Amino acid sequence: MYKPENKNKWDSLYDPAKITWFAKLEEAAINWYFAGAFGKTILSASGIKHGKICEPGCGSGMTCAQFAKQGFDITLMDLSYNALQKALSVFEKFSITAKFTVADLFHIPIQDNQFDIVFNQGVMEHFKLAGLDPSQGISEMLRILKKNGTLIILVPAYFSPLFFVHRFFKLFNLIEKYWPYEDQEFLHKRELYEMMSKGGCKNIVVRRVWSSLFFSMIGYCKKE
Repeated sequence: MYKPENKNKWDSLYDPAKITWFAKLEEAAINWYFAGAFGKTILSASGIKHGKICEPGCGSGMTCAQFAKQGFDITLMDLSYNALQKALSVFEKFSITAKFTVADLFHIPIQDNQFDIVFNQGVMEHFKLAGLDPSQGISEMLRILKKNGTLIILVPAYFSPLFFVHRFFKLFNLIEKYWPYEDQEFLHKRELYEMMSKGGCKNIVVRRVWSSLFFSMIGYCKKE
């Protein structure tokens, strides 16, 4: 796994020496419940039971660890070397394997038409406030998806429980000190639909993920 010379803000997020108590709480919740819930939702949306899965912006890779245990061929990708090191430790803990790539979601170093599922969770809501067009990332994810494969995007939903926690932190100027992410949005269904449509998706389905305890929203489509 290539280690880039320059660190980025996501490396700081996954630096064990700098992780905040809120980020630790979030990680514990993902490990304990949400990785399994998201995994079931993703497989239900795709309708497949085996194949190749890529997660650009994988973070600690817990959801894909669930897929690897079921026999899926996994490729994990993140801009942060520290994130991939965390994911590698997770996979080693469970004695499962994957391919690990340090790369930019907007310039994925993978050939066209490779995967049955391409997904990410908690990624696409960060780009707009950073001055980037998330639909360009959607286009790249769609490019590496096989024909009839499924592109799946999970984002935090507007008016979700986490939305109100975020508003509380923002009201009392606690974002910078405690919140893991500086630039995060909570999306309406229309915003996720438009993002995916602009990225080239057709026949898009957008809905709340009730098994996420109302925290998340999913958008997905088949590649034509």
